[in-house]
Amino acid sequence: MGGRLRTQAEFDDLFARYEKKVFNLVYRLVGDYEDAVDLTSDTFLQALRHLEQFRADAEPFTWLYRIAVNQCKNHFRRKGVRDRVHAFSLDEEPESGDTRDVADWSLSPAGMVEARELQQVLHECITSLPVEAREVLVLRDLQGLSYQEVADILQISAELVKSRLFRARAALRKRLGPYLLPEA
Repeated sequence: MGGRLRTQAEFDDLFARYEKKVFNLVYRLVGDYEDAVDLTSDTFLQALRHLEQFRADAEPFTWLYRIAVNQCKNHFRRKGVRDRVHAFSLDEEPESGDTRDVADWSLSPAGMVEARELQQVLHECITSLPVEAREVLVLRDLQGLSYQEVADILQISAELVKSRLFRARAALRKRLGPYLLPEA
């Protein structure tokens, strides 16, 4: 989809192509299904209202993700949330094309307990990350965007994305180390 969006049909196509991706991003940032539904709707409403600001040289998903991240930041401000907010639930994946499952249901009962414990620790660790670190982690590692795409969305440099991502991953490794290291 190159150039400016000029018609309702072009916007409808944009919605059809990116609605699930935007929802997944928002859900992973705010952690609440109903809030994610509302914020996804708000994202597309903002996009529709500001179609004239869409630059022809920008990628549509970058523009939409930036709007979505800003909607989430506004949501956090309205709720008085600073650095700690509920992150996405690792055991409750919204409708998405992501087939990566956290738990393997073929595990033994003991293995399932261990997997569930690891999920809880991972959830707590991600929840404890500052919002800025969580944003880059979700966009890069969970949404699979490039460093430059994350930088464009957050309107920061790719180097700052890499720096924040490095610190976020280091915090996850430190906290998850006892769960990931093989037993002696």
